[in-house]
Amino acid sequence: MNQMEQIAGDLALLAEKFMHIGVNPEHLAYCPTMDLLAIATLDQQVHVYRINGQRVFGLYNKENSKICGLAWKPNGQLLAVALEHGLIYLISAQTGKTVHQIRRPAHVKATICCLGWAVNVTDVSKFGQNSSFPDSAGFEDLLNADPGPVPSILSTDLPSDLASLDIDDSLPKLSILPAGNAEDEVFSSRASLDAIFHPAKRDSNGSADVLLVGYEDGTIHLSIYDFFEIGSFNLSDMPQKLDASKAIQHCWHSCFSSHIMLVLSGPTGQAHLYFVPLDLLLIPSTGRYLSLLASKSTQLQNILRYIRQVQSHIYSEFKACQDLPTRFMGNIEEALQEKSHCSWVHAAYHLVVTGHCYPEVKEWLVDELGERVNSDPSIVMRLSLIDIQGHKRWDKAVSTGYENVRRLVHECLLPALERFSVIISRLRGLSRFQESTETLGLSTGELDDAFDTVSCLFLVAHDIQSSCSSELLQFTAFSAWMKLEIEIQATDPSSTSADDTAEKDGMLDHAKVLDYIQGPMHSSRILELLEIYSLSDARPGWNFAAEEKLMYPSFKNARKAHMTGGAPKIRLPGLASIIGRLDAQCQATFGKIAEAQRRKVRIGSSILLADDLPERIASRMVVKAMAPFDECQTYIATSQRNHLIIYRVTLGLRNGLSSTKTTSFIAMELPDVTIKDIKFVDDRRLIIAVAKETSSTILSILYQDLAYATVKSDRDLTTTVQKSTSVKITVDLSDTQRTFPEGLSWAPERLEVNGRKGRRALCILALDKIHYRLYGLDRPDPDPGGDDDDDNDNDTQIGP
Repeated sequence: MNQMEQIAGDLALLAEKFMHIGVNPEHLAYCPTMDLLAIATLDQQVHVYRINGQRVFGLYNKENSKICGLAWKPNGQLLAVALEHGLIYLISAQTGKTVHQIRRPAHVKATICCLGWAVNVTDVSKFGQNSSFPDSAGFEDLLNADPGPVPSILSTDLPSDLASLDIDDSLPKLSILPAGNAEDEVFSSRASLDAIFHPAKRDSNGSADVLLVGYEDGTIHLSIYDFFEIGSFNLSDMPQKLDASKAIQHCWHSCFSSHIMLVLSGPTGQAHLYFVPLDLLLIPSTGRYLSLLASKSTQLQNILRYIRQVQSHIYSEFKACQDLPTRFMGNIEEALQEKSHCSWVHAAYHLVVTGHCYPEVKEWLVDELGERVNSDPSIVMRLSLIDIQGHKRWDKAVSTGYENVRRLVHECLLPALERFSVIISRLRGLSRFQESTETLGLSTGELDDAFDTVSCLFLVAHDIQSSCSSELLQFTAFSAWMKLEIEIQATDPSSTSADDTAEKDGMLDHAKVLDYIQGPMHSSRILELLEIYSLSDARPGWNFAAEEKLMYPSFKNARKAHMTGGAPKIRLPGLASIIGRLDAQCQATFGKIAEAQRRKVRIGSSILLADDLPERIASRMVVKAMAPFDECQTYIATSQRNHLIIYRVTLGLRNGLSSTKTTSFIAMELPDVTIKDIKFVDDRRLIIAVAKETSSTILSILYQDLAYATVKSDRDLTTTVQKSTSVKITVDLSDTQRTFPEGLSWAPERLEVNGRKGRRALCILALDKIHYRLYGLDRPDPDPGGDDDDDNDNDTQIGP
């Protein structure tokens, strides 16, 4: 067996770290593109470290919910963390913040048992029939590969070429929002906002990533392009009916549209291990439009979240700016009703027009809105220089509220609606100019309705902005008048300062003061636009269901009639109602897209690999390095004590459907050692951690060069394996230069490999689960960084 060698002495030690809390060996994940290691500790927290041990970010799990899985997105930009209550947090590697939460399907109550993230080239035909790649080629190499010889006569397809254009980078950046709830805190920082809407590197044009989530009850849930949910199906839908099935491992290759699941079936202690293909026909059938469709749908979802957050902030800001004046006016309203039998609006209007002030109003202006000052004339003469506390708070609350609402509409809501319109237009173009909209699941009519609703939102947004500006001008005049009245009422009419105060009255804009008193002071138009109605308003609401055609013309006419006449007989829809309508329309569109793609998912025929659950399992797909990538070999390595079995299943692919061509295996025995863990490094090497009582080592196998025994029938696989004679391999651990001689405490417990080209690294977790070592398989230099215990405090917090 010259294919096996010890590599412990050839490993280049990069770093070693001791943890304060034990590491859960089931949840180690090495970032595929950066030197970042994600670790789940035994206290159910998640930490991400650099290669030198510096902590970068993590997930602060307040509830201590059990961690069920860790998975990096293949481009290394996101880390998925699955918890036992069904939530999956997608955390940005750039900011350490949660960018999205994926909830388990409503009908599923089971916990997560499998989490896998894959990426597929959506159009492998671009590589040409003669394109080839080395075994070590990574996904980035495939995307950037030379597509081959160019035909002498180029065929042009204008709609297809236009569909590939992306003008998102030309749109203005969306503004950050004030910090809100924890779920959407991603919009409160520039870095996290840019990571969602303005990524520095876009790789969606030629690829589609697939997030697979498996649950204990056999449910498989698929999402593409981060979190556009395709939907779920159950393993009971397999051609062979398997009882109590669940996926435990996911395997994929970027050039092969069929994925592989390793499935357990049967009760605990008697479960069988199955090889199950998962054919994603949506990848070859939708082609290059899949990434465009999924990415734009995901962007629409993000913008909808952003718009809802803006709506929430607008509502909160305006409600807050009305609370303090309402309390102030409530006090004087009660006094006037009891003693003068009039309202504050009547008294204020009377005061502006006649100059006569009711005694209750005078007392309220001086004692509640003005500073309670001494009656000494010298102090009263300086009243205009004194801080008028109540009035100042009123003025600041209302002015700040109007300014904040106007800023949110101008800087946040309108740019978001413009971006939304561009994306809707692009999807509408796809639906109109594609030969078959059934393939994409798009409906031109539904997209037209959504675009119509966005137009209505533009009207409401401009109304809010216009009303804010006009009401702010009126309030500014009202505030100046009120400040002057406080001075007048607090000043002795016989004093010399009374004349100076009276002169200031001629500088006021009394028309704006009266407009404010009659209108916005007690009934702002913005309240109606935000749908904040009084309990006495019994008018019916707008009947959206009665809109047979587009809503915009009728809404525009009703709005115009409202502007020129009195109050309409029905309530015009405001910001919340129209955003809710837009949300419902988009969810219906997303649902049809997801349904169209879900119909293109097929579970293939299963192959029984083992009658019991092995101690360790590793899998890898290897595609023939020559286009059109219609054949794939899947290697599944299993270990039990000192026995190692490697299965090789060759699949063929035709029209997106996979079929089993050949099945083979090799069984090996390593006497006097215990196999601790196994991992595939790349398309050629399998590494094995073995241990004795006082020493351990790492072995490497060139697994493609082994002498596999072919099985004639898949049904005979387990019987043939049991009857076969294992190849015995002797492992010499006497050479301490090629082993880890520290004793049992450093016996390898778990391996984690990063097979990145030119930067392959190996993480070995010790048996004590307290410390780990990082080794370079390509002898790289360690990354520079900070001290071992530095914490950048970029935690995502969950729980109350």
